[in-house]
Amino acid sequence: MEEGLRRLKIEYHIFFNGNRKKPPEDLRIRLERLAKQLSERAGMTQAQRFRYTTLLTRYYTYRSLWRRILQEREKGREPKSDKANLNAKPSPGARQSIEHFRISITDPKAEEDKVRSLYDALTRLKEEENSEESPAPFPQFAKYIAAQTHDIRNKYGCISVAYIIAMEEGAIRFTAAAENP
Repeated sequence: MEEGLRRLKIEYHIFFNGNRKKPPEDLRIRLERLAKQLSERAGMTQAQRFRYTTLLTRYYTYRSLWRRILQEREKGREPKSDKANLNAKPSPGARQSIEHFRISITDPKAEEDKVRSLYDALTRLKEEENSEESPAPFPQFAKYIAAQTHDIRNKYGCISVAYIIAMEEGAIRFTAAAENP
């Protein structure tokens, strides 16, 4: 089963890169049959049962990922890469689509331009997603960023805080993390 799962992962990778015309359904069906046969097998030790469950969970994870990517392609959109555009910063005045936005802030009061660009990116993303939630006014947002930066710097002893805005599964994700010096 492990070898079949490894091969299926490779075949889907080949398919998604455009070197195969159809998804490897035949291999997927064979792997599902094998999984069913193994589940019905009596006399598995606890270690074998654990290994089987681990492989099955990995297969279900991959299967849901492959389905999601196929659905995105059918809708005419390319699936978003987690690593793509992570460090992209919007140029001033440019109307661009934001998938990921990252900025480091050390002192929010001295770096108001960075706080403003973070606010603009978040506002623009909410507009693009037609979010009914209205953004907080900039002064309130700036106070929030100042408080978060202060708290994270004190808690982790770091110099700066990285703020990341990303679209994940149709939802806006806004995170802050300590950055090492």
